[in-house]
Amino acid sequence: EGRAYGNIGNAYQSLDDYQKAIEYHEKQLKIAKEISDQAGEGRAHGNLGNTYQSLSDYQNAIEYHEKHLKIAKEISDRAGEGVAYGNLGNAYKSLGDYQKAIQYHEKDLKIAKEIGGRVGEGASYGNLGNAYWALGDYQKAIEYHEKHLEIAKEIGDQAREGGAYGNLGNIYRSLGDYQEAIEYHEKLLKIAKEIRDRAGEGVAYGNLGIAYKSLGDYQKAIEYHEKDLKIAKEIGGWVAEGESYQNLGNTYFSLGDYQKAIEYHEKHLKIAKEIGSRVGEGRDYGNIGIAYDSLGDYQ
Repeated sequence: EGRAYGNIGNAYQSLDDYQKAIEYHEKQLKIAKEISDQAGEGRAHGNLGNTYQSLSDYQNAIEYHEKHLKIAKEISDRAGEGVAYGNLGNAYKSLGDYQKAIQYHEKDLKIAKEIGGRVGEGASYGNLGNAYWALGDYQKAIEYHEKHLEIAKEIGDQAREGGAYGNLGNIYRSLGDYQEAIEYHEKLLKIAKEIRDRAGEGVAYGNLGIAYKSLGDYQKAIEYHEKDLKIAKEIGGWVAEGESYQNLGNTYFSLGDYQKAIEYHEKHLKIAKEIGSRVGEGRDYGNIGIAYDSLGDYQ
């Protein structure tokens, strides 16, 4: 019963219905405590941490991941310990504490190598790559994502291979190498279509849209963001739908169509409020403010 609650919670998490996800994970946690299932308790703490992370409530996320870590150490669950380190690393990265994030991801990597978990090792490389990207150390970021890519190819994990291409594309975009970025995002798109990963396909379209916007090709950017939006609506991903609106808003702003930019940022704002994303809500107010400024409506 507890496992079922956890699985239902994860499904609601995938649908971006975080409040419902929390309800189910708390039911899972309650049962695990009642029957003294420490492994299940740890998993529930980890799931709750991930949900709070999605809500941008990083302090709460860290508390839950630390509870998961404590239990994993107590019951000598090395894999669970690694997962907790990885999750803590992601939370500290979101908080902007990149050094701490790197320390946790390195602990996760060490465990993955010890227990021979190639998937976990690859994920650690990917997380380290993202942390170094956030730090602005693009060369190091590229090295880690290439290690992740190598493992994904080795074990025949196409979804992770696609994810690595997407990450590499983002780094080349940060470096101003937009053509190379587009090549990597097209590799992600090709794989996503092959394995029928609609969410991955949407991510690729969104990334391609951002790259074409950087190149100044706003019409092409809009086409890709609209494809991303269509998929997000089809699969019911509120976060992805909101990001598409935000990207469309940014592109119309670059085009000088400030009214349309405001419309899209307001659509994102509505979603941010619905899912309880305070970070997204704040960003939208800022974007809407800049658009009104450009329209000369200073009040």
